[in-house]
Amino acid sequence: MKPRRLSPTERLLWAAGEKLPVNGALVGRIRGRTTPAQLREALSAARTHHPLLAVRVAASGPWRARFTTDGVPDPELRIVRADSPQSWTAILEEELKRPFDTATGPLTRFVVVESDGSFDLVAICHHLVIDGLSVSFVLRDLLRALADPTSFTTSVPPAVTVPADDLLPTRRADPLDLLRVARMLRGAGRTPRPSGQLAYAAWSMDAAETSSVLTRCRTEGATLQGLLCAAFARAHADLGHPSPVGIAVAADLRRILAAPPGETLGLYATSFLIPVDGLARHDLWTVARSSTTDIRDRLRPEQLLPLVRVNRLLRILPRKTLSALLRRSELKRTLFDVSLSNVRVPIPVDYGPLRVESLYLAAHTSVSGAPLVCVAGFDGQLFLSVTSTDGPHATELCTRAMSHLRAAVRQGTSRAR
Repeated sequence: MKPRRLSPTERLLWAAGEKLPVNGALVGRIRGRTTPAQLREALSAARTHHPLLAVRVAASGPWRARFTTDGVPDPELRIVRADSPQSWTAILEEELKRPFDTATGPLTRFVVVESDGSFDLVAICHHLVIDGLSVSFVLRDLLRALADPTSFTTSVPPAVTVPADDLLPTRRADPLDLLRVARMLRGAGRTPRPSGQLAYAAWSMDAAETSSVLTRCRTEGATLQGLLCAAFARAHADLGHPSPVGIAVAADLRRILAAPPGETLGLYATSFLIPVDGLARHDLWTVARSSTTDIRDRLRPEQLLPLVRVNRLLRILPRKTLSALLRRSELKRTLFDVSLSNVRVPIPVDYGPLRVESLYLAAHTSVSGAPLVCVAGFDGQLFLSVTSTDGPHATELCTRAMSHLRAAVRQGTSRAR
């Protein structure tokens, strides 16, 4: 890979990672068998296709930095034996807490948790090089290389990694971008919850329940993301938190870029904040429809572009200054009460003798105690997880939110026909 400068957004993430956690992860449970040697060969082949799997950040002063593969070894691969079906959750908690050394790289690592007849493949990555969708392409390509090494090596060319900032239809920053972002954040912020050990929990909905939820959403004129926002806002109110609830919604930038990046590794996502009424003054589906409308409005290009372009205005700040400001802001207040990421994972289920049975996403990007909820739609099922430095609160919040969601799906329709 030819060295290239970090984009403004990548530079912001790099600065944040000097003082804050910025890790993301994917866990796939794979039915079938493999060997450590086969896994290392597959990882080496995947690295050839996805150069960002093994890069480092070479800094040249307080303002400039670039990605390079020079002197970067293959990503770490650790093999452990499972002592229970959920051994991977404890491993994931520990791995999410481990920072990456961006100066030496690589910015990804992997753990394989072996059990009888299956294994859990845990991919941990710095958010500089992945988002929830692109990391799923890494899982797909690793499994392709395991299933048919020769075909993968000869048929899959190296991907070209172009940052999202360089693919925007209008790249030039406008001072009005800063004003738009400031308006979105106006009134946002809560005192951070007491920070403790990082906690992770995961659960799922089978195909039948997932189908019921999605069918009901269509009937009610809401999206799954809108329903999740309503359910978590209601759960926050149950726990005595003030309303409206600030929910950070992850947004995929690929559909608004001037040139699609394809199925390459990289960060092609941003997030925006919406207020959601958590009080029981309205039917949950009414709130879900309102949230759906708000989300659709925020997903318009004219709303998303400023969220990325504004990072260009931060280039005047030295990296250490930017890192300190981000850390101070995080410790002073949290801008959101809960973060919701919802990704439909468009990869195959079967790879020769291997089959993906479950797929979970995770993120650790906050020490404020605010829960980060990740939802992966895969093979007709929903796989959900939460990370937080306030585990008991996050667990109770998710339990109540799922209770509200399931109750809303069971009840009679609230929409006039």
